[in-house]
Amino acid sequence: MINGSFVFGMDDDDEDVFRRTVDWAIEHGVTTATFHIQTPYPGTRLFARMEQEGRIVTRDWNLYDTRHVVYRPARLKPETLKAGYDRAYREFYRWSAIGRASLSHGTVKHQAKHFFYAAGWKKLEPLWDVVIRARQLRCMTPLLEAVLSKLTRDTERRVATALHQSGRDSDTATSSSFVIEPSGAPACGDAP
Repeated sequence: MINGSFVFGMDDDDEDVFRRTVDWAIEHGVTTATFHIQTPYPGTRLFARMEQEGRIVTRDWNLYDTRHVVYRPARLKPETLKAGYDRAYREFYRWSAIGRASLSHGTVKHQAKHFFYAAGWKKLEPLWDVVIRARQLRCMTPLLEAVLSKLTRDTERRVATALHQSGRDSDTATSSSFVIEPSGAPACGDAP
């Protein structure tokens, strides 16, 4: 599985960056994605440069969370950046997008893993909240183990090749395979 993490609001980003990013992630079979608004944290060179340029618009540190626009972007209006960020999440996690991204994998097994993991990640969040609050997560262990079991390195190689071909440095990308070993947790319904 591959989790992509994408930052919007760089100085060369324009209004098309949101669509292009989501399309790229879906086309290359990224399983889950987190999107962020560039945030110039105090004490960084980015903050110092933006402060010097008069681009910092708030010092409400509660908003410095990668979900709020706290500076004046170079080529976007702040409201356009925020709306694009929100739209990227909606578009990436649409059922049709999850289905398209899962089909980029070479085997039915990998397609199914992608589909069920991505769907479970965002589409079933309320259900996971209920399971966790009811302290029944151990009942879901077999399902989690099946979905998160180790995949081959083919997926990682495919994404690294795509990053290289698109001009990105594969060393800056993160891709991982996960292995969940049987935990020996109590059986479903047993006391924790």
